[in-house]
Amino acid sequence: MSDIRKNLIITAPRERVWAGLTDPTAISEWMQDDTVTVELRPGGNYALFGGATTGHFTHVTAPALLEYTWRQDTWPATWEDSLVRWELHAEGSSTRLYLIHSRFPNHEERDSHDEGWDTYWLQPMQEWLENG
Repeated sequence: MSDIRKNLIITAPRERVWAGLTDPTAISEWMQDDTVTVELRPGGNYALFGGATTGHFTHVTAPALLEYTWRQDTWPATWEDSLVRWELHAEGSSTRLYLIHSRFPNHEERDSHDEGWDTYWLQPMQEWLENG
């Protein structure tokens, strides 16, 4: 099954984009969710979207690489966690952001998440980073 791959330029410095991905206060602001929790360290846990999405960090290299497991609370226990990887590259005063989401349990979840990344994550985060 194919991975989700996203690539975009955000008109904000890499450190600010990193904060938008990792700082619970920043995430709460652009996500408009005051229940966000983040323990930013390998093995640390996170919860997003009111606890509907959870996982743990597998790789943290500020401000360039972030990787974590991803699990929806609606997924059966028999389904393996998926994996989210962010790569941040400075390009002048902007940041090139790569997202790779892999290990989906089925095509339906993959397709749902493909649209969801744009609607619920990338668009609102980019808007907040560039206009906030």
